[in-house]
Amino acid sequence: MSRNYVYLLLGSLACIAGQVTAYAGSGSFRIVKYMDKYDQPAGLVEGTPGVFYGIVGSVTTVGFSITPQGSMTVLTSFPSGDNVESLFVAGPNKRLYSSVEPGGNPGSLFSVTAAPGSREIYPEPDFIPVLTQSLSNGSLLGVGTINNPSNAWNLLVSQTDGQISSLYQFPTTERLAPSALQANDGNYYGISQATNAPTGYVFKVTPSGSLTKLYSFPSGYFVYYVFAPLLQADDGNLYGAVAYGGANGTGIIYKLTLSGEYTLLYTFPKNNSGFPTSLIEGSDGNLYGATLGNFGAGGVGQLFRITKSGEYTLLYELTDPARDGACQCDLVLGSDGIIYGTAQGAGATGAGAIFALDAGLPKPQPWAKQFRPASGQAGTQVLIWGSNLLSPSVEFNGVPASSVESSGPNYVWATVPAGATSGPITVTTPGGTNTTQASFTVQ
Repeated sequence: MSRNYVYLLLGSLACIAGQVTAYAGSGSFRIVKYMDKYDQPAGLVEGTPGVFYGIVGSVTTVGFSITPQGSMTVLTSFPSGDNVESLFVAGPNKRLYSSVEPGGNPGSLFSVTAAPGSREIYPEPDFIPVLTQSLSNGSLLGVGTINNPSNAWNLLVSQTDGQISSLYQFPTTERLAPSALQANDGNYYGISQATNAPTGYVFKVTPSGSLTKLYSFPSGYFVYYVFAPLLQADDGNLYGAVAYGGANGTGIIYKLTLSGEYTLLYTFPKNNSGFPTSLIEGSDGNLYGATLGNFGAGGVGQLFRITKSGEYTLLYELTDPARDGACQCDLVLGSDGIIYGTAQGAGATGAGAIFALDAGLPKPQPWAKQFRPASGQAGTQVLIWGSNLLSPSVEFNGVPASSVESSGPNYVWATVPAGATSGPITVTTPGGTNTTQASFTVQ
């Protein structure tokens, strides 16, 4: 991750672990764990219920798992000089995928399970991938450069055996933010930034490889290579944040329809606490995010909520870098309804922290978006793809599946039971129930 985008790394600081702080009646903030001997965590994914997986390290890099109670397990490590390029993305095979660039050599995809020592490496001679999303067919979406003198950026798709192919190659004068996604219309969306100018645009790439510039930002919105988040919310629209630009030069939050209709939702004030670099959707339908804050000029990072109509609420300020750390803060919504994140610089050694923000959100409801195959007889294993699919039970037109296995938050394997009839598939988790729009045909 350090190769591609700017992360704030602070010096050695002193602090006290585990402090819980309430802010303006909006919930509570607590440190889950200070990283201490490791250095600067970057992002989490909940791979199994109540267990998060992440990457940490600027000297010796490790992949780890951690519980909300702070119990940490090192799953794999890489030597000094190796750059881990990607946060973990869950595959359909109970493995979590990332990528590493060993000492400037060609990059490799790798995966781990919950067990230490389970790492597998898949050498890839052509691409250095940065994974961003689990896809409905069991492959993994990402962006990355090609290993040739052009160093061009590509929208990529990776198979779980390490085979990577390009969906679209961008000009060498552009680089891609690690926020590409496949929307519910089947097209791919992301953000491209000019390498020699403060400009960028949101793009759409069709499965056949046709590119459309959906929206171009004015000059000045991409001053540095800072992460620019992009997501598709449950209303079908895209939402994103840009750290710079806007009327005050401190960043914006915007909405964009899949047809390219742009709406400015919020402009950050002209102070030192703006510069948003994280944005997720909460289980209450609102958006939650974090700002970098210009801490060098007396500003601080903020954790915030914003409605889809643009009403902004400050939830917590990281006023004490020694205690709370500083953003870049990567956020993820846990299956318990609590927002978890990573911060830089906190702790006695300044190595950063894992934190939790309880904003009173309900447990997230499952969303079963697609499944495959579309038909089969009793005993057929069906791969269900969506979001918030941890701890699931599954029914085929009202008949419980004969077996159910979860593979991270995006995949469920369910076996068609004897006695099932053709109809939709229903997935139930502790957060609620969701039924697919399409029907499974029992043969």
